[in-house]
Amino acid sequence: MKGNSQELEAAGLNGRLIRGDGRPKSLVVCVHGGGCNGRYFDLQSFSFAEAALGAGHAVLMIDRPGHGMSPPIETETPVYSASPLLTKLIERAVTACDDGDLPIALFGHSIGGVVAMHWAAQLPPMLKCLVTSGIGSRPTEAALAWLSDQDGGGEVVLPHSFFFGPDGSFDWRAPIALRKSGEPWRKDEVDEVLLHWPHQFRSVASRINCPVLAILSENERIWENNEGALKAMRGSFASGRGGVEIAAGGGHLYEVHRNWSAHAGRIIAFIEGHIE
Repeated sequence: MKGNSQELEAAGLNGRLIRGDGRPKSLVVCVHGGGCNGRYFDLQSFSFAEAALGAGHAVLMIDRPGHGMSPPIETETPVYSASPLLTKLIERAVTACDDGDLPIALFGHSIGGVVAMHWAAQLPPMLKCLVTSGIGSRPTEAALAWLSDQDGGGEVVLPHSFFFGPDGSFDWRAPIALRKSGEPWRKDEVDEVLLHWPHQFRSVASRINCPVLAILSENERIWENNEGALKAMRGSFASGRGGVEIAAGGGHLYEVHRNWSAHAGRIIAFIEGHIE
């Protein structure tokens, strides 16, 4: 990738900061989902970070606790407990960009979307907008049925069908690219998100005071995306703050589908509309 890359660490979290030579428009903080690390946002042929850098933004790709270069934390709520750790690492990234007034945009995918929403609900003053993808408020019956069949243990394997859309919406490059960021799934995280997050969503969403764009794919298999579920999501955010959209054609891992570039462009356009 073009640009200047720098490894950062703070409060037990590690991340990679990528920025150009000039003053960035914003710092886009990316929080990955399960079964991967921060490199999810910089995969070959599917690099959201490269698209954002090309549009003039700096990008911070965080490794959540227990993923990538970040050590695990001892807690029964690894997803919720990750959120307050973001602050120090983001502050360090802002300092590295030599701009104390740099606006912050937050992008969380899947489980990372839960972490991002929890952090946004803390009302960080520098946060200008939030984007999530692949995270809803109601798990599907298929996801809950799969979870009920799982035995105890630290790692699980989710069905391939949960992630990719129909044939033709992705090509051979997608699974190959994903291997570069792939890691074992942690059952404690999956339990927390599928069983507890649905009861937390409304309260968390109502406390977020920045503009939000929540994206679910047309062929999402983990989260309900029918009109009733979308209406409930929109109604949970503060009035006029939250928008929910359906991304056509793809599956849960929309960032590696054929139309990933348009998806990245939509996210960047949303960010640029709210960082002033």
